Amino acid sequence: MNLKKENRRRKRTASVIELTAAAAAALAVLFLAGVLTDLSAQTAIEPVEAETDTKSTQEADLPVTVEVSRAISRVISESRSVAGRVEPARTVDIAFQVPGQIMSLEVEPGDRIREGDVIAELDQVDFALAVDRAQASHDLANSELKRASSLAERGVAADARLDTAQAQFAQADVVLREARRRLSQTQIAAPFDAIVARTFVEEYVNVTSAAPVARLQDVSEMRIMISLPEELASVARSAPDAFDIVANFPAVAGYSAALELRSFSTDADPTAQTYDVEFAIAGDIDPRLLPGMTADVRISIATEGDRQQSVIVPVSAVDTTSRTDPSIWVYEESSGQVVRRTVRLGLPVYDEIVVLEGLNGGELVVSGGWWRLRDNQVVAVSGL
Repeated sequence: MNLKKENRRRKRTASVIELTAAAAAALAVLFLAGVLTDLSAQTAIEPVEAETDTKSTQEADLPVTVEVSRAISRVISESRSVAGRVEPARTVDIAFQVPGQIMSLEVEPGDRIREGDVIAELDQVDFALAVDRAQASHDLANSELKRASSLAERGVAADARLDTAQAQFAQADVVLREARRRLSQTQIAAPFDAIVARTFVEEYVNVTSAAPVARLQDVSEMRIMISLPEELASVARSAPDAFDIVANFPAVAGYSAALELRSFSTDADPTAQTYDVEFAIAGDIDPRLLPGMTADVRISIATEGDRQQSVIVPVSAVDTTSRTDPSIWVYEESSGQVVRRTVRLGLPVYDEIVVLEGLNGGELVVSGGWWRLRDNQVVAVSGL
């Protein structure tokens, strides 16, 4: 019986040993497989990294690729027409500086007046009486000052009395000058030659100080106000002398006038995206022309002598971002390099623009990608 138990115990021990050996062998196989996999992956990565570094070096050595176009010469007779409005050189609302009752209004809307002409006048009675009272006080203070000065010279009166008399005279003088000034302000005179655009009051009406009495328009110089779209505004701002600008007036038949630039607003209209430009009418002004009339303003390229052809490039070739004056990048075929060149521009013609100075027909210009360039940089070109 004991022998059988011993045999069974030995068999169980042998089975445990066999299972332990099998498990150890399986673990060894898994470990060796993982090591071999890591070695293979490391071997594969090293060539990829080397290949990536090689590609980066090659890309750094490659020149920048830009698109080029050839500048062409052709006859251009393009012009633009925009609507404008006639404005006076200045508009002023005239008012009294003192309150009172208007006794006379000497102008009517539409009247032409000269500098110094009387426009309106207040009731002056109260102001004249104030001047008389101030004059009387001034005379009395002057007499007291003379008496005090005489007594002080003889040593009869103290110096304090003389000082008091001098102060009273100074105060009376100020009051008199103020009264005279207020009396003069009861009359309004034209500060310049003007047209009376409108009046705001009637005779015998009481008005307060600073209340408008009449609106005056200075027509010594007439202005034309127009709104330019952004594609024209950028050129007009940098090269205003590149254009001939003439205005015609539908309400004034047979009259046209050349215009001169006066001001250029850089604050764009948020809705229309336009810029206000103000011109002055050069030469004699037709007396029929009035503020508020409409004008047909024609903008064309200025002609010089017998010049008939203009150099044309794509609008995309103009670099207007980095300098005050517009410039163009020119590609030199012999060296493969690009050079920035300052130019004077004319009017845009659809998707092209006229170059008035700085470029010759037949030259190659960079029409795409110029924002990545620097002077004398070697580039690769496309578009030829």
